[in-house]
Amino acid sequence: MPHSWPVSLAELWLWLCFEMGGIASWRCTIEKLAYSGLSFSARDKVTGTILSFTHTEPSLLQYPCNDGDPWGRPSPAVYLGQVVFLSTDGFESSLLPLTIPSELETPNASVSATAFVKKDRLAMVINGRVYLYIFVDGEEEWLPVQGIDSLVTELSNTHCCYPGQDPDCQAISMTIFAYETGHSASKSHIFLSEDGGYTFTPLKLSPEVHGVLLGVYNFVSLSQIGILINHTQSVREGKRGGAYFTYTGGNMSNMYSHISMGFHLKSTGGPDVRSIQHPRLWGFTILWTKDTLLISANNGLLVEPVTVQQSQVPPRTSHSFPGSGLCHVVTSNSEIAVLTQDHQLFHGSLDMVSRTMVHIGENGHQKGLCNAVLMFDKVGMLTVLSPVPTNSSSAYNFQKCTFNVQWLLMDIWPFLQECPVEILEGHFHNKIHYIDMQQKLNLSATFVPKPGTGAFPVVTVSNPHVLGFEAKITEGGYTHDRNTKYSLHMQLLQQCFSGMADPHFSDTFPSGGMSVLTVDIPNKGACCIDMHPLSALIKVGCPPTKHIKVFKNTTACSKGLFNQGTLQDNFTYSISHNLYDPNFLATPQLGQSDLEVLYEYNELGCPLLLYYDTPWLPVLELWENNTFVEYVSADFVVFEVNGMYNYDYLLTAAEANCIFQPQNWTALIQKQDSPNPHTAWSRMNYESCKNHDGPKLVSPSAKYQILAQNKKNKITFSHYNGFYIFKVIVVDKLYSYCELSTTVSVYVTGALPKTFLHAWTMLTAFLTIILIAILMGYLLHKLSLMKKSPKVKVF
Repeated sequence: MPHSWPVSLAELWLWLCFEMGGIASWRCTIEKLAYSGLSFSARDKVTGTILSFTHTEPSLLQYPCNDGDPWGRPSPAVYLGQVVFLSTDGFESSLLPLTIPSELETPNASVSATAFVKKDRLAMVINGRVYLYIFVDGEEEWLPVQGIDSLVTELSNTHCCYPGQDPDCQAISMTIFAYETGHSASKSHIFLSEDGGYTFTPLKLSPEVHGVLLGVYNFVSLSQIGILINHTQSVREGKRGGAYFTYTGGNMSNMYSHISMGFHLKSTGGPDVRSIQHPRLWGFTILWTKDTLLISANNGLLVEPVTVQQSQVPPRTSHSFPGSGLCHVVTSNSEIAVLTQDHQLFHGSLDMVSRTMVHIGENGHQKGLCNAVLMFDKVGMLTVLSPVPTNSSSAYNFQKCTFNVQWLLMDIWPFLQECPVEILEGHFHNKIHYIDMQQKLNLSATFVPKPGTGAFPVVTVSNPHVLGFEAKITEGGYTHDRNTKYSLHMQLLQQCFSGMADPHFSDTFPSGGMSVLTVDIPNKGACCIDMHPLSALIKVGCPPTKHIKVFKNTTACSKGLFNQGTLQDNFTYSISHNLYDPNFLATPQLGQSDLEVLYEYNELGCPLLLYYDTPWLPVLELWENNTFVEYVSADFVVFEVNGMYNYDYLLTAAEANCIFQPQNWTALIQKQDSPNPHTAWSRMNYESCKNHDGPKLVSPSAKYQILAQNKKNKITFSHYNGFYIFKVIVVDKLYSYCELSTTVSVYVTGALPKTFLHAWTMLTAFLTIILIAILMGYLLHKLSLMKKSPKVKVF
């Protein structure tokens, strides 16, 4: 007998299928031609210049942050091909081609890049110029952007789709890069918009970056900007040749120390690189050319080629796709699909370890022009979409072939590994969590592996320079079918305070940062389509609901000095011209008039009641939402918002045991180009006078202007009755990432009117009066005795 190679059951089944012609093509679960109930007529002509896509292969861009659930209404989407379409109903109706007004672009309008800024706003590069397209309730508007003074070819942005109103999350979605590719990186034009594309500012790369610029990416979960460079040399100082990422902070002229491993971008038609960034900020970045598909699960630090598992006998794996090249690549939250130019379809799961995609089959009925794109409708539901022109009008219908990916996989690959886990859930999933200064965050997840699989979750963080964690697994009971239930306990903390990393590895504590926590089952296989990884955006920074208040034990209202109605009724008070300085330098201003101040009761409430001769230390309360957290023990400073300066501090620099000269309001305001006490002194520029690297103590008698609950320093008032409006600012670097501040009104009373007589004069007069009174008493007494004495007769 001739020598034969071993055949597994899976290979035997594949051989039988090929012999029977069972997987020649993939089948549609639903196939239809989508068109409008109200048909377009020949009179419905397009106005303006019709948009067209510059690339040969079409593309589809969906808005990633759908407000509804995965089974709700579809997100807006743009089809980019020989014509461009915008759909808000999942291409379920006929559409006219998208146009731009002729006065903006004519006779041609070639689109090289597009990006969703919001659900109703698109940014587009048309003929090298950037426009905003706003579409709301059937109305549309085209706006040329401001600040870009040269032609560009690409746009890049990412979205923060986590629910809530976190300002940093909202800022992520409003950040857009516009740039040109194909030129030397250090000479390329790069522009940044932080207001959603209305205005851009130019950026320059460091001259140390060598190679051709291929892309600029906002790697939020790494707190860095990634620059994709195609190096022209084959060897680069210990790195492999080809392409690589280099990373920088907000100032792109100063390059960050991180550089990714090199990788190769093969392309027969030049390095025309297209990319996708995962909308959940997990760190997944997909790069592809006509000949190569690469995936990174860590923001480009390690980029790996996809392994393609083809339905052959025996099953064969390779790093290249069969056919004449890639046509379209699409991702969902947990899936990736590829359509080649000869209409072969591949599918895979976004896995933190595996990079394998399986061959589903080919569609033999639609070969020819590559005008089809892929679109994920729901979890596991994939649609092949292509526009179809109509004969009676300028509108297009849409041919849609929708199928259940998991059914196809079970039909074509019955021996694929089953999903090794039954349950993977955690309440922290798809939320934003906060870790303030030196705090810890405890999260937990529940998972149930299938018996005999040995599947256990792996915890990863996208930015270990910012976030550290400890994790442990405990048994947590049994399910109804007696499978063991496990609990995963995770404690997260700021890396620089964790004690688990080298000090040079962790980022500096004043800046904070973002990281994405992911809990997933490695190598879970293609059949775990509906078993999403658990993820959460961890922000090492300020919780948006954290704030401070000043404790008020006694108010002027509670003591009857004022009533709320009076203060609410446009109440005003006057500040004498010699008691305030509008420049906040505590300097008398000649020629100024008295200041009339409107009392803002809605903001200030009833004023705190103080006595002029009792030094005052504000008691600060820390609150989160409506919950009291603690009394603030950190250092803080105050200033009077109207410039009043008739108050002082109890301690001097020497009495406060300062080693170096303490900061003060006057010096800090004078350093500002535009003096503003609200920004002059903060946690970002505060320096303790007890640090050993400060300026020399040259004026020990200078007043010490920093307050805290554990310090003896207090505010003292002059002989004055009236209102003060103080702003309190916490300046301690190590207390919180929040810019904690509040405003409090106080009413000072108890100062009797001043007398203009000298004290010695008054004492002399008082003693004189007493002496006169004594003398008068003596004389009156003597006179009374003389009147009472009897007369003497003389004989």
